[in-house]
Amino acid sequence: MIYEERRISLKRGQLDAFSEHFTRNVRPALAESGGEVLCTLTAVIGDPTEELLQVSRYPDMEHWEQAQDAYDQSRMPFVDSEDVRLLRAVSSRPKSVVTPDDLRPFYGHRRFFISPADVDEFVEHSQNGIWPRIEAQGACILGLWTPIGVTTPQEIVLLTGYHGPAHWEETREKPAAPEGVKEGVWTHGKRARSGRSDITIRTWVRLMRRLEI
Repeated sequence: MIYEERRISLKRGQLDAFSEHFTRNVRPALAESGGEVLCTLTAVIGDPTEELLQVSRYPDMEHWEQAQDAYDQSRMPFVDSEDVRLLRAVSSRPKSVVTPDDLRPFYGHRRFFISPADVDEFVEHSQNGIWPRIEAQGACILGLWTPIGVTTPQEIVLLTGYHGPAHWEETREKPAAPEGVKEGVWTHGKRARSGRSDITIRTWVRLMRRLEI
């Protein structure tokens, strides 16, 4: 699978018009080329609402190239600028089939920078240590990716879904296991978080809202 991360800066006040145009024109064209839009997110905290992040996937590079025809000049009244890069999944997420039950109205878009040599260890801490605890609290991991090209440091992109800002706060690390989370899951998750932190050079997160388009 090939994943596309598209960062879209809209002109002021054009979010609704962009959403309508995308739903009516762009998304069907992407689907005809084998593309699947996993999410379109708009900034809630940290950036203007006109700053969007969209992640899509394609069976291979050929299908991705065909899909680029969907992004024609008809979008120009809404879009100020765009930036696109290709990613590869590095874990069991995204799932092969993402159902409505897997989606959440809000997402934490977190970027990590680590040594390329630490990618496997980072995935192990995340997938088998931190995620079980987070999901036991009702969150849902959409995906974990890295750019196709290898760089030093290597960027890791994580999208985690939440029911709202308060839910995001509830999942932050606390001294004791919250109600509904088994002690073993909590303890293992705490060790994994510490291990992941040790190999992380830098990281930051922004909270975003999912657009149903």
